[in-house]
Amino acid sequence: MEDKKSKTPLQGRLIEIDGVQYQLIEGKLYRYANLTMDKAFKIVLGRVGSEEVLKRLLNRMLGTCIVRLQYRNTEYPGLTEEESSSRFDVYCEDETGNCFEIEMQNWSQRYFNKRAVYYSALVMHDQAEKARQEARRKKIEWDYGFKPLYVVSFLNYRNWTSESLGEKRSEFISLYRYRDVETGEELGDGTNIVFIDLYGFKKTLEDCESLEDFWMYSIKNMFILNSCPEIVRGTEIEELFRLSELAKMSLEQRIKIEEEVMTQNDIRNSIAEQLEDAKKELEKAKENLASKF
Repeated sequence: MEDKKSKTPLQGRLIEIDGVQYQLIEGKLYRYANLTMDKAFKIVLGRVGSEEVLKRLLNRMLGTCIVRLQYRNTEYPGLTEEESSSRFDVYCEDETGNCFEIEMQNWSQRYFNKRAVYYSALVMHDQAEKARQEARRKKIEWDYGFKPLYVVSFLNYRNWTSESLGEKRSEFISLYRYRDVETGEELGDGTNIVFIDLYGFKKTLEDCESLEDFWMYSIKNMFILNSCPEIVRGTEIEELFRLSELAKMSLEQRIKIEEEVMTQNDIRNSIAEQLEDAKKELEKAKENLASKF
């Protein structure tokens, strides 16, 4: 397999140092996957066998009481024939039918908050189709009894959530529901849109005080660590480190992760070059303007 852009062969190569295996990617060694990247996030938390860890994460961050999770199809058709399909990072349901759509977002998008609302509509539409089919089978009318839905977005870029007006579950978690603008009474349809401000989380390991903090720290910083922090061992988070260890993944999974790291590096390098060129053009324009006066 080869990256067409850089022509660098993708190998998913492992190197052992002091009994620990690391993956070599563009000259750097990584023991754990970077969970802030889409593919790595899906591979670690969106595969069969990760249900228990994902359940613990959602319960901790959302304050839910999920007992059991089951993964569902992550690709959804658009709401009209003209719209293309949308693919979620991770989509699952709990034992009572509550839906959880989870996204890792690394790049700023002007209307990402509206995109989250749109995603909630896709899931509701899917629920409706299944409910109508079941109602027809039972020869009854469907009563629009939607199951609760959580659209959960980890935002790993500078964003507006820190100053938003949403209900704050914590310093870094904003929860939005449909409510009456005067009384605050909830509409009761069960739609929950949650933004987790991963970018704004700047705590060091020593600064972390709660399990919520340790989850945030681990998701954001795991890829630069060489081992699971001692303070996390024995907690609900330790299994996340085991699942994220690159040496325990298949060659195909490691190659996907390597490809994503290289692609993001290319994008960052390209953006940096464009910014540098823009600065030079701005300086040149200032010099030309100054010479006229």
